[in-house]
Amino acid sequence: MNRLLFIAFILSNVLTAQVKITGKVVTPENSPVAFAEVILFGKDPVPIKDQVTNEKGEFIIEYKPGSYKLQISQFNSVLYTKQIELISDLDLGEIIANTVQELAAVVITQKKEIVERKVDRLVFNIENTISTAGGDAMDALKITPGIQIQNETINIVGKSTVRVLLDDKMIELGQEELTNLLKSIPAENIKSIEVITTPPAKYEALGNSGLVNIRLKKAKKDSWNLSLGTGYLQRHHDGEGSNTSNFIYNQNKLSMSASLNYRSGGIYLEQESRVHFTDELWALNYPLQKNYKMLNGILSMQYIATPKWVVGFQYLTNINKTDTDATRSLLIYDNDTNEINKNITSVGYAFLRPTLHSFNLFNEYKLNPTGGKMFVNLDYFKYKSDDSRPYDGTSEEYNPPKEQFFTGINNNNQNISNFSAKIDFETPLEWMNLGFGGKVSFSDTKNLISTFNSDFTDQPVTDLPLEDFEFSYKENVQAVYVSGNKKFSDNLESQVGLRVENTQAKSYDVALDQSVNKNYTKLFPSVNISYTPQQGSVYRLSYSRRIERPTFAQLNPNIAYINPFQSIQGNPLLQPAFIDNFEFIYSYKKLESKLYYSHDKNVFMQISTPDPDTNVVRIITQNIFNMERYGISEIYVFNKLKGWTSNNTADFNYTKSRSLIESTSGVEGFNLKLATNNDFVLNDKKTVLLNLNYWYVFPKTEGFVKLDASSSTAVTLQYLLNDNLRISLKANDIFRTEKIKFNPTVNGVYQEYSLYNDSRYVQVYLNYRLGSKKAKVTNRNTGNEEERKRVGN
Repeated sequence: MNRLLFIAFILSNVLTAQVKITGKVVTPENSPVAFAEVILFGKDPVPIKDQVTNEKGEFIIEYKPGSYKLQISQFNSVLYTKQIELISDLDLGEIIANTVQELAAVVITQKKEIVERKVDRLVFNIENTISTAGGDAMDALKITPGIQIQNETINIVGKSTVRVLLDDKMIELGQEELTNLLKSIPAENIKSIEVITTPPAKYEALGNSGLVNIRLKKAKKDSWNLSLGTGYLQRHHDGEGSNTSNFIYNQNKLSMSASLNYRSGGIYLEQESRVHFTDELWALNYPLQKNYKMLNGILSMQYIATPKWVVGFQYLTNINKTDTDATRSLLIYDNDTNEINKNITSVGYAFLRPTLHSFNLFNEYKLNPTGGKMFVNLDYFKYKSDDSRPYDGTSEEYNPPKEQFFTGINNNNQNISNFSAKIDFETPLEWMNLGFGGKVSFSDTKNLISTFNSDFTDQPVTDLPLEDFEFSYKENVQAVYVSGNKKFSDNLESQVGLRVENTQAKSYDVALDQSVNKNYTKLFPSVNISYTPQQGSVYRLSYSRRIERPTFAQLNPNIAYINPFQSIQGNPLLQPAFIDNFEFIYSYKKLESKLYYSHDKNVFMQISTPDPDTNVVRIITQNIFNMERYGISEIYVFNKLKGWTSNNTADFNYTKSRSLIESTSGVEGFNLKLATNNDFVLNDKKTVLLNLNYWYVFPKTEGFVKLDASSSTAVTLQYLLNDNLRISLKANDIFRTEKIKFNPTVNGVYQEYSLYNDSRYVQVYLNYRLGSKKAKVTNRNTGNEEERKRVGN
């Protein structure tokens, strides 16, 4: 009996004995790598033990004997991986970290696949594409597979608008302000673009067709990098100058990035419409001349306070000054005689002065040795816009002759503030990786509006007695979520989550002494499943539910007059839209095929509503239709020939809409888009590069309108003078075919619209880089990942 106890005692000590793993992590230059994570994995991809290197790069891990994988990482980059067999204490000595140099912007390489697929997103690695040279983030999005930009609106091909993130921080701006911000970000700073059509539960539910995440280039530790750029762009009517500067620094425990960008120029927008009333044809030509000055700045800093605590902040500002001159000519024809009955001419101006200041404070805490983390974000932003829109004009009737005058003005002082707090937990468990968290958000918007509309008068109007009124809107959102990621085997992985959001909203119109209250709670599930039967072959099945809330400007009932017959206004009665997205994807090597279905409920947008009795046209935002979409898309990357890489996409879908209002009916039909983006290396030294980009959209249906075909052709030539200096020349929309034409019928009145945003231009751009080619700045999620997108006009 005593012998049995002695044997049991010995076995117990053997089984529970701890052995040590020691080592020192250094760079190829023999500098210590401090605060790197040393992680021990078992059979499952879940950390079972980890440690952080000290300032000398040293670490000690104690664990029981067995077979493990040792991984060393820092700032989300894997530096070293090794399979080890623990029998007794193991000294790994000096471990040289795999600090791969940042890819030089002058080299075309296949180090990464151009298009990658993950369990919940498509990743487009654009850092070595040629077409974006000298361009901005909007140019980069134009060549991203699955993304379509037309009239400066960002859509997922085959779907509708999306929300945009910058390094996992959602850009919460209105469409115009979002465009301005993206145009201030040089494309050369972008590493990849992620198209997330079925986002996991940790992301905000806002964004009807998903999210687009722009990831900036990372650099390396213990270095700095400064990039300076200048360019000039010439359109048909106007030019534009731009200056960009971006600085990245990382030394010891402190890292920072700073960006300051300025653009100044003008753009001429061509706009025409024809409204077919029963007895008259209204032909309106209303070109817009915009002159703008835009300043954008971003400052981010983070500090490693302790091996378990990282703290930092991000400040973003966007200042815009835009003056618009719109000369409108409205000819009214008699349908019986085809003669002009009336000629209404007007000149309208818009003086816009929006400013945005946003501040984020973030903390990252390491909770336990198994990799558990807590993230805390506090966010505040302030948006202010002082807009003035005066107009005046004349109305001339021919039979009998009569001349009348009109004038008006619309001023809006808008102030929007938002505070949000967000907490997230990541907890690796033995059976799954668990994530959960919550967010609270408080938004307050106030509008002080002053208006005057004279209607038609026999004498010119000189006195403008303004009528003042106020409109306020408050919105509070509380959200909690839980998500889990489980890798069942090497070829089967799932990601499941549920998000719950509760919203309280109240709008108040002082002039009408009227309030509108909303209170609703909604569930937003998401599922992503990935199966890999063999190398290079992957099946994916995804589902998510999304919400699209109206912007603050769309809820504002303020009326802006174009002339006494035409006006634009918001709608405080708007309801949010809800979207269900389903996808089945099969990827084989460089080919991806996707079947998808989406159901959009309560879709809202602007609709031009003519009154057939008074011939007055009101443009108002309404919940207009429900829509179903069935589609298939293909993505293929061809790189079999030396010096040529071709990225090709095709999307074919069928849409069917059901109208929610009596004034119009839904439409249905087939839609097809084809696109190709090609990079060519023209010499052996790889110093002369060429890009050819082309897309074509066939006639299509969308909601309650049918749109004509459109296309665009762009060519970019880049010459690399040396490793630091390059010059690019680009011609965009060469054949001037990027026009938008659509033909809705509302209240029985047929309408025709034609828009062209002066997309044809020639651009020359120079870029010079200083400093080392390595730097590293880690980015963090902010907390106000819904609200900033909804500000602006």
